[in-house]
Amino acid sequence: MTDHAASATTDRTTVEPFAFDPENDVHARALSRLASERIAWLGTTSRSGYPHAVPVWFLWHDGAVVILSEPSAVKVRNATRDGRVLVHLESGHDEEQLTVLQGTAEVLGEAATSWLPAIGEAYLAKYEHDLPPLKLTLESMAAKYSTIIRVTPEKLIAW
Repeated sequence: MTDHAASATTDRTTVEPFAFDPENDVHARALSRLASERIAWLGTTSRSGYPHAVPVWFLWHDGAVVILSEPSAVKVRNATRDGRVLVHLESGHDEEQLTVLQGTAEVLGEAATSWLPAIGEAYLAKYEHDLPPLKLTLESMAAKYSTIIRVTPEKLIAW
């Protein structure tokens, strides 16, 4: 097991983003999975302190996990109140891989439409087969799931 953490102090405002090393096999595999996996689990903490985990569509973009969400979703409320989150990928095709990112979520309300020029093409390529059965276009999805949750990784737990 590899547990890689960026340098951090107890002051949450000084935590540095995790720096992936593409030459490291574990990091390279994690980056590949972040680019290709379709479903991740987002873990947040409820007001009462209980964990809340939900499956999400996501995009790995500019060193962060980008998630589109309905503004009223529990995950949005939780991440707004406490930005400490986990992003957990499934165990991998051979069930021998684990990829978990610990990081800080930034909640950007009504931001999905403004993000379309930056992420739209990649998002559509990743989910092009999933949108039509749901009767969603990229634009209608950005309108309905208008809040962006942007997770900056601070720690990678992977093997």
